[in-house]
This record gives sequence, structure tokens and C-alpha cells, in this order.
Amino acid sequence: MTLEDVVRVLVVDDHPITRDGVRAGLERSGRAVVVAEAADAPTACLLADQVPIDVALVDLRLARDSGLDVIHHLRSHWPAVRILVLSQALPREVLTAIRAGAHGWITKAATSIELGEAVTAVLTTSVIPAELAAHLVGELHRQTPPLTGREQDVLRCLAKGYDNREIAEDLGIALRTVNRHLENIRAKFGRHRRSELIRIARDLNG
Repeated sequence: MTLEDVVRVLVVDDHPITRDGVRAGLERSGRAVVVAEAADAPTACLLADQVPIDVALVDLRLARDSGLDVIHHLRSHWPAVRILVLSQALPREVLTAIRAGAHGWITKAATSIELGEAVTAVLTTSVIPAELAAHLVGELHRQTPPLTGREQDVLRCLAKGYDNREIAEDLGIALRTVNRHLENIRAKFGRHRRSELIRIARDLNG
């Protein structure tokens, strides 16, 4: 098995036994290989800057810090790296991680086959088990602030990848009106980056 044939994985977990189990499971699956592992966020971020990786398996509950720090670092510096939450975290925590940029979740109780399949699948799609998806959608809607009908229309256009001018044309409104709606949406969600709004729009209109 060579690195050219398999997915290169960074494992971030503060329990050595868990890291050993993930390494052994991925080796048995034949789908991936662990090229780096870390017990805390600073070490994980340093390794991500030094070692080429395709997928990061990140526990959210680290002993000294949070796996969210790793997710933020990867999204900022290595956006091509795919991120899987590997955790027994609560659905609300998983939703926070997905909003931060994670591409899916898998439980630590997963089999070697399930782990290998998830690591491979996340290269091209989001990985969220069916039993968790409904809970996450419900949680997301409960946290959604009240939106006007036109703000919802703007979000639907964002979910389709439209730029501001395309939104204006699609909805038959002025460009400055689109800009005003986007500012109101940003204020309601507390999100200022367009990429964050697009992610929210796609979550709500998926």
C-alpha cells in the first residue's frame, strides 16, 4: 500500500487508544492511511502545515482545547482538505462543527469498513448518517432567526450560487435592494462572510 493509492489522513484525538484504533481500522479497510496524528489543536495545525493530507478526522472534545480550532485552521489555510468529525459529540456540537466547515460526522463506534467508506466518501460529498440528519435539520431550523419572505427568496438564490446581480434579476428587484436584504440577513445570523451565508442558505434549502 502506497500513499499514491490511498487517502492520506490526519487523526486529531487526545486518546492514544482511539488514534491507534483508527490507524488500525483504516489499514484494515485498505482505503486510507494515517500519515499524521495529534492529541491537541496546536500540534494538529502544525502537522497540517507540514504533511500533505486529504482528510482530517477531528474529535471536537480535546483535553486542552477544541477540535473547532483545527477545523477553522484547515478551512482558512488548507480549504481542499476534507474534514470529518470523529466524535461522540452531541448533535448541537456537530452542527456547530459543520457550520465551521466540517464536511460530515462519524461515530467512534464505527467499524473499520464504515470508517474507510466515510473517509473515501467525504472526498466528494458530505457524510452525515441518516439517524443524525433529521436531528441536525431540526436543530438548524430551531436556531434560524425570523426571516421575511423576501429574505428567504434571497437565501434561495444564494443556495443556487447566484451573485447579487443575478439575484436582482431573478427576483425582479434593484441591486441595492438585494444588498440591503443581504445586510439584514448578515445581522440576523451574525455571519458576515458570503461563504458563511451560502453555507447557511444551502443548509436551509437543501
